[in-house]
Amino acid sequence: MKHELTLYTQTNCVYCDMMKTKLDQWGYRYNSVNIQEDAAGKSYVLSEGHRTVPQLYYGSTHINPNINTEEYTQSILEEYIGHLDSAHESI
Repeated sequence: MKHELTLYTQTNCVYCDMMKTKLDQWGYRYNSVNIQEDAAGKSYVLSEGHRTVPQLYYGSTHINPNINTEEYTQSILEEYIGHLDSAHESI
């Protein structure tokens, strides 16, 4: 993994907790940014056009677009990461 995962969350968010549990179970390390406690994190999420959390980024690339958190799988995550890493290697 060449870039870091960043998960934007908020307090008392069932889907945020679900995404954290999935990432933990899959063995991924990630930075968690609670947008209720981090003004810069909230500004970033809003500037990217998001109105809900969780939002998962790999480096600066959003990697859970239009996917229900319940349906987000390890294979989806790995496909995004593999595709992005391959694209960076070819540059």
